[in-house]
Amino acid sequence: MSIASRILFSLPLLVFVWTPCVLAERFGIQDYGATANDDTDDTVAILKALAACEKAGGGEVFVPTGIYRVSRQGAESPILELPSNTTLLGEGAASILKFDPRVNESNFWRMLGAGSKDCRNVTIRDLHLDGSNTFKSYEPGKTPEHNHGVFFYRKEGVIENVTIRNCLIENFSGDCIGLGPGCRNITIRDVAVKNFVRQGIQMAGGNGARDYLVTGCHDLPGDVESGGSTIHVEHARGLKNVIITNNRCRRSILAGGVDGIIIRDNVITGRLVGNGNSNAIVAGNVIRGRKREGSIVQFGYANGMILKDNIIIGGHDEAGGIYVWGTSRYNPEPSRDVVISGNIVRVGGRGVFLNGVDHGRVTGNVFSADDKKKNIVLQRSRDIHTGRADEATGRIDDPSNKQ
Repeated sequence: MSIASRILFSLPLLVFVWTPCVLAERFGIQDYGATANDDTDDTVAILKALAACEKAGGGEVFVPTGIYRVSRQGAESPILELPSNTTLLGEGAASILKFDPRVNESNFWRMLGAGSKDCRNVTIRDLHLDGSNTFKSYEPGKTPEHNHGVFFYRKEGVIENVTIRNCLIENFSGDCIGLGPGCRNITIRDVAVKNFVRQGIQMAGGNGARDYLVTGCHDLPGDVESGGSTIHVEHARGLKNVIITNNRCRRSILAGGVDGIIIRDNVITGRLVGNGNSNAIVAGNVIRGRKREGSIVQFGYANGMILKDNIIIGGHDEAGGIYVWGTSRYNPEPSRDVVISGNIVRVGGRGVFLNGVDHGRVTGNVFSADDKKKNIVLQRSRDIHTGRADEATGRIDDPSNKQ
């Protein structure tokens, strides 16, 4: 055998396997009768595209550039129900699904989401949702406060593995995004909300709800006076594992009732508030209070909470910084196991006020109040470590908490 042959046969055998790239089947709404930028109702055409996607076992439902009108056909909620294994996508902010103006005359218009059957593996991206709201503030008995943008709610069954990203959602008299019972593993990423009367991003629990992530989101300036928060968690009903991080909130964050919640690295104008959280970390946030009295950061009935490395800036001379409380006539349980450390608190009122807290530590904070007696105030609290030898309830001037 020649040298060349010996070399050839000594080389390792390379086997190339060609795998075809399988693209998701695409269903364009214009192919099913939707027409852009006119007064035609496009709801039925979009529903046909969604039905074709479902029949195929999944795929992409595509919304081209343009404005497409959506209206409620009967008692359905949501109007555009997304089947499993579906991506609803557009071409960015120029791909607009917009409610018919009649939305302002009735309630319970929910543009898209799931609820009547199980829903898994869904993505909503690169879209602009417009709720056509004309109410500039909440008017009791008049504002249709249940007209939402994205709405996932399932009392029985499951909604899981849902991603909402790169969307602009505006002009809804209810919530821009609403999550509820049955939701699991939900990601809301890089979403802008604007001109919402109720909440920007609303999250609730129930029916095993868990594992929510909200990141990179922000609310844009507008002309509607919202009665709610940029990010809001209530009616938790056993909700577990919520992460709210790296958001810019022109309004407050209210988040309560969660077992396992992380609120980190957000920039907030307003307040950061929550009741009934367990196993919580609140860290690295910048919170600028508005021109009002009261504490900027407030948590009640906490059971295991770390508040650290936040910067809290008062917007009123009498505003307080951090207020943690428990044991009231409504609930006899105290807050327990609370650590408050490494915060910069720039307020004229009380820096840290603990009222009805059992077992905790308040150390290493920096305060700006002229009256040192306001730095740390303890009331109806016990076993609170402040770095002093003479631990006691009452006003504390702690050397480890700097002025």
